[in-house]
Amino acid sequence: MSAAVSRYIGGIYEDRSFAGQGSKDKPFTPVPVAYQKKAIQLLGKYVFAPSAFDADAQLFPYLQLQRRGFDFFGATEDPKPQTTVLGIQMLVLAQVFSPNALQRINSTSLYGNTYSVADMMSDFTRAIFDADRTGKVNLYRQDIQTVFVKLLIAIASSSSLLIGGYDDPSRAAALSTLKKIKSLLATTVSPDEQTRAHRVNLNFLINKALAVK
Repeated sequence: MSAAVSRYIGGIYEDRSFAGQGSKDKPFTPVPVAYQKKAIQLLGKYVFAPSAFDADAQLFPYLQLQRRGFDFFGATEDPKPQTTVLGIQMLVLAQVFSPNALQRINSTSLYGNTYSVADMMSDFTRAIFDADRTGKVNLYRQDIQTVFVKLLIAIASSSSLLIGGYDDPSRAAALSTLKKIKSLLATTVSPDEQTRAHRVNLNFLINKALAVK
């Protein structure tokens, strides 16, 4: 589901009708802004929200491959829901924040798309940070918030001269988003020690990146 929904963001409808078939559609039509924003809302609710995977928690203690056996060959037996969930979330980010996808969002602004990369990154920031700004950040959210910040840093610090790399508008939007997250972190407080440690790390990553810019 998440992979299909993510393709609406920066997506294009294609019409491959031949000349003479009477199609009223253009060969390339950007996905309407409302659909793109709705896609992020769905991902925010079912993939990135603090409670998105709460229903699965009761199953975790039972995810055992076998009751008896000695053929694990050095691998641990315990389930790794943290890794599984992060993998699902990272697939979405890999699709939406790929150089091709971001460049498509910028390119389609020349023929109808009014949803900019900066707008899209702001919406993702809200989906990944807003829900737990004043409370405890659970393990899933610590992971995805850290990955998101590292991804933005990678985009902002990339070289636009490389073939297949990020274009300048995308790099500018990533840098601007990092500064917004830095300001957001400065206004958040939590009684949870692990949450505070997590935010110290995010600040460290952002400050280090901005010092290079």
